Amino acid sequence: MNVIAGLVEGPFTDEAAFKAAVLKVWDKRSSDYTRFQIENEEKEPGMPDVLSISGLPYCPAHFTEFKITDAEGAVTFRKTQPLFYKRHSDLRIEVLVWDVPRGRVVRIMPQEVVAAKTLRITIPEEVI
Repeated sequence: MNVIAGLVEGPFTDEAAFKAAVLKVWDKRSSDYTRFQIENEEKEPGMPDVLSISGLPYCPAHFTEFKITDAEGAVTFRKTQPLFYKRHSDLRIEVLVWDVPRGRVVRIMPQEVVAAKTLRITIPEEVI
């Protein structure tokens, strides 16, 4: 886990608002990527929320899952998400979390989600 300082300013009360704010910042920073929001009932179970694709050879495609914690700073994953991350470990995937009690963005790598013993992960107060 690591903190992404200065990415967006909260607070955010839901995942949709958090995702919209991040996508707005990303779109302003770079036109190198085309982003596809892939939330629909036809996607593969556990697939992340956004696919970012670049035509540049040194910027491969990557997936981003957006989450928001509860008031105690815990984020809950659906059981299909760690399975997707494990099954597709060769893909570039990141999980961006709005940490409600601390007002910050935390990046969790899929390996951390897969290694967790539970679907509910508490974000520690001390994160680099």
